[in-house]
Amino acid sequence: MRRFLAALLMCGAVMGQTTIVMSKPPKAPGTIVQLAKKLKRSQGAAWLLLDAPKADWVAGFRGLLGQDEDLMVLGLPLESYGPKTPLAAELRTQQGWGPEAAWALLGPGARVLGSGKTLPTARQLLDLAEGNGIRGELRDLESFVARHPGHVQAYRQLLVSHFGLAGRRTHRLVKPTMKKDAEGNPLPPEYPQPLTEADDERVWGRAAALLLPYVQSGDWRLANGGLIVAFQEAGQASPLLRAAALKCLSTVEEALRQDPGHYTNWSIWQVLAEAAGGRPLRPLLDSLVLLPGDRWGIPDSVFTTYARNARAREDWTGILDVLGPRWDQKKDQELEILFIGDDGARQDGLKSTWDSLLKPIVEAQLRLGRTLDADQVIRDAMVWMPSKGLPGWAAALAQACGQPSLATQWAALTVPKG
Repeated sequence: MRRFLAALLMCGAVMGQTTIVMSKPPKAPGTIVQLAKKLKRSQGAAWLLLDAPKADWVAGFRGLLGQDEDLMVLGLPLESYGPKTPLAAELRTQQGWGPEAAWALLGPGARVLGSGKTLPTARQLLDLAEGNGIRGELRDLESFVARHPGHVQAYRQLLVSHFGLAGRRTHRLVKPTMKKDAEGNPLPPEYPQPLTEADDERVWGRAAALLLPYVQSGDWRLANGGLIVAFQEAGQASPLLRAAALKCLSTVEEALRQDPGHYTNWSIWQVLAEAAGGRPLRPLLDSLVLLPGDRWGIPDSVFTTYARNARAREDWTGILDVLGPRWDQKKDQELEILFIGDDGARQDGLKSTWDSLLKPIVEAQLRLGRTLDADQVIRDAMVWMPSKGLPGWAAALAQACGQPSLATQWAALTVPKG
């Protein structure tokens, strides 16, 4: 799942584009000193698990951390090492442990605060952490925000932490169903039923309560767009989250009317719209006044993301309402763009337009039974930008939509000369 792991949407609104800085993940600690440095960079504490052959309780220990709600709230990470790793051997020597499996609670400096060689209960783990003054990141953040109520960064991190926790607890309570589309691509998870009122309040109450004042206060603008992307499907399971997201939309929409090309604001609107159960994009687009001659305009990703989400909901009419006018505008432009590959060969210039615009339109028309309209789009596209790839792409799509005769027709299309 994308899925219920907390993630930050950090969108830079520079020239209407997103800048993503990526680095290689750090190597796994090889010594106790390296492990101590890793703990210092995170929460300062962690669970340790040293595996061993035939240790039948190890899986139960992992499951305990992911199933017990109090341990999930505590939120300590798990450091797990196999029997042949150098760090495991060093720890066993340091602690005088034998070759059997062992668990431990590590504190600052990778100091062992308590350990065992059999499956503990959740209560034992919680008492051990509490007895050593370990409260967990979430409780520490709550205390910090209470002392510094105007601290936007801390409030945002608290929001992220609560959404991450609520997502994991939701996944435990209501197992989502995973589906694929006609082409075998995974679709967003679906929840068979919402949480009960009591579970919803217990799981999502705090997170939903934090979201509304964060957006309405305008602090989200100062935070460079920090919002969670992983929570949007949870709106299916949480009536509280859906209601909170719906209330937030008007604030973000007003910000978009003031600055229609703002990438971060669009990203936040998309996340909230999906959390609210999916909102139509056309009314918002019609309410915007675009700056004449604006080089960037509304980011293309707004339309591709909307089409992807609408496709998952099978909102075929919504796709046509949004993408249809874009195709009408695009095909009237007498513009040819040449794409040159690394080998110096000319690439099929229609491919990107097919993926982002034409394919969603044609599929929506086929799903709605508008085969004549779909056929016209394909033929208009071939005239607009002759493409050797279009017959194959269109035929594959028609076949996936249960239109074999149309697939045969489109596969036989020829590229116009001249």
